[in-house]
Amino acid sequence: MALYKIARSLRRSRLRLAILKLLCEAGEPLYPALIARAVGASYENVLGALRGLGRRYRREESLLGLGLVKEVKVGGQRLYYADEEICKNLEDSLNGLL
Repeated sequence: MALYKIARSLRRSRLRLAILKLLCEAGEPLYPALIARAVGASYENVLGALRGLGRRYRREESLLGLGLVKEVKVGGQRLYYADEEICKNLEDSLNGLL
């Protein structure tokens, strides 16, 4: 994925950036409801930032669509996490954006 697309997506949405920061700091998969509480956003907006939701959060600009976040199913629930390598590379590459 081109770095400029990632930077553009994160600059266009403070929520995507906040979620990515949270997942990088957590170091483990989190439930969307927990993410929503932690970043002070609605559950629906968190899902949109994670995987896309209509025009407001396009799939290709979502954290999953950009490959920044991964999804794992545990039972009937979906949890989300950011790979350590992705967090490290983004932090190094984006110089202070994260």
